[in-house]
Amino acid sequence: MTGQLRRCHGCGCQLSRYNDDAHCSACLRLAWGQAPGAQPCVPAHVWDSIEVQLALRERDFGTLCILIRRLGSLRQDDIATLTGLSQAFLSMLESGVRRLTNIDKIVLLLEGLDVPIELTGPILRGPKAPTALHRQRTAESEFESA
Repeated sequence: MTGQLRRCHGCGCQLSRYNDDAHCSACLRLAWGQAPGAQPCVPAHVWDSIEVQLALRERDFGTLCILIRRLGSLRQDDIATLTGLSQAFLSMLESGVRRLTNIDKIVLLLEGLDVPIELTGPILRGPKAPTALHRQRTAESEFESA
């Protein structure tokens, strides 16, 4: 290995060679107001990324996870906690060894990450309360039949 070890500017811990930031993910989470030991969450700014939106459009869930982790300073364990998918499966998904094709697992991933419905469309979401559009159509059909 060449070069000096890089250290986090916040806490001084050794940074991974894959971490291009000046801070470790724990310090970044603290900077965004997430308390230590708190349930991880995907920061809202992640969904503004064109790369993230493209990965969603193309249903490239491995790239999506990589981007969310990088932009949100999350670990695979954090994504596993949020989605219920195993860290090992997420690792294989990100490396391209596995693909996510099971609709139930896709829904788990999208709902666990709390992906805005505007980016996924309603077909890839699990059953929840009826949307405003559904309520409007139901009301219109009831009005027409009366």
